Amino acid sequence: MITSRRMASLRPSALAIAVALALAACSSAPPVKRFEPVLGAGFANAPDNARAEAPVSQFWRGFNDPLLDTLVERALAANTDVRSASASLREARALNRFAEANLLPSVGVSAGAARIRVPNDAGVVSTTNNYSAGLDVSWEADLFGRLGDARRAAEANVLAGAAGVRAAQVSVAAEVARNYFDLRGLQEQLRVAVSSLETQNEALKLVDARLDVGRGTALDSERARALVKSTAANIPALESALIRTRYRIAVLCGQQPTALDAELEPVKPLPGLQTVELSAIGSPADLLRRRPDIQLAEAQASAAAAQVGVARSALFPQIVLGGTLGQNAQHLSELTKGPAYVYNLGAQLTWNLLDFGRIRAQIAAADARSEGAMIAYERAVLTALEETEGALASYTRSQRQAALLYEAAQSSEQAALIARERFAVGSTDFLTVLDAERELLTARDRLAQSQAAAATTLVAVYKALAGGWDVPNQ
Repeated sequence: MITSRRMASLRPSALAIAVALALAACSSAPPVKRFEPVLGAGFANAPDNARAEAPVSQFWRGFNDPLLDTLVERALAANTDVRSASASLREARALNRFAEANLLPSVGVSAGAARIRVPNDAGVVSTTNNYSAGLDVSWEADLFGRLGDARRAAEANVLAGAAGVRAAQVSVAAEVARNYFDLRGLQEQLRVAVSSLETQNEALKLVDARLDVGRGTALDSERARALVKSTAANIPALESALIRTRYRIAVLCGQQPTALDAELEPVKPLPGLQTVELSAIGSPADLLRRRPDIQLAEAQASAAAAQVGVARSALFPQIVLGGTLGQNAQHLSELTKGPAYVYNLGAQLTWNLLDFGRIRAQIAAADARSEGAMIAYERAVLTALEETEGALASYTRSQRQAALLYEAAQSSEQAALIARERFAVGSTDFLTVLDAERELLTARDRLAQSQAAAATTLVAVYKALAGGWDVPNQ
């Protein structure tokens, strides 16, 4: 606010303004080099029918399970991780707008009224009024790139925020699918256990009946009873795992744990894998460009490098151009008259010449943060390659394991049937029946686990590939 009738003006030279504009784009931030390890043309553990094409979009829809589709959609819309990442993105965008605005002049309006009592040169005390109105303008000439680097850091944070949303969507969709397959696998394991328990109870009744008529032994009865109790003991653990998995799916969908019990309790078979062919998996080079966690780490490295430039700019002077245009008068009626016109235009330079190493320490800290961000970026690249190769290896082996366990379960079922028939006619003892029943229960349980594992490893592959997922933006 102008408080004197006339104020001395300092006119900045045209040359100084031109130099400020020319140097406004200068930056002392170090460059960020993309980490590109030596890669092969394809993945070492790729399936035999693999193609270097982008992975299928929304792979979970290939299972033709409407409930799974609905659960994934709910999770993408309401999951807390996705919503938190979206909020972080909105914050980054707002801070980017703030950084862009800092490159532009700041314009404000001021007005004031005061009553002043001061002595004049002759020592006579007088009381006067003072009225003022003005337009204040301020602009920092970004000679050494402080504001420009801050804007580049903000822009990189926006890219990191967008990649964070994408990473959260990919992770949540895969987690819902994995838990859904775990749920169906546990339901199958529970069905196998209950079915085996019924068969074993019938065998126990038969052995007890034979004991009652003197054709059996107490040893056979106790062995049969022990098998029944052992099988029954597995059921509570499976029920507990089912409950925890239902709760996990509900929380992933942004709801309280028991909210989806009515939808998830009905027993349904595990969706078949034949409808989802894993062939289009892309190449390692495409993977590094597609993974959102790599994009996130790279953007964070760029932001950290830009912050180094911000820290280094503190070594140089800071120049602010500005001034005030307005009116200043002793009477309100004179405020709009020509003589009341005042202005103050000038430039201010500030330079910290002696700070005992404070700025250098901040620069060293920024350099260390930038180096740490680059290391995190390299780690994200290597981790992505490791996860993808590991997921492909697990998937191809789990398919073979499930096929072999299916054949083993068929053989165990036939062996148990033969053992029961031979025991019924007295051609074998009950111990053979017990061994056959144990083998059958184990084979069926392992088959159910392997089928669920085959599905979850497929989910892990698509999560690692992170490509072609046409998930909606939040």
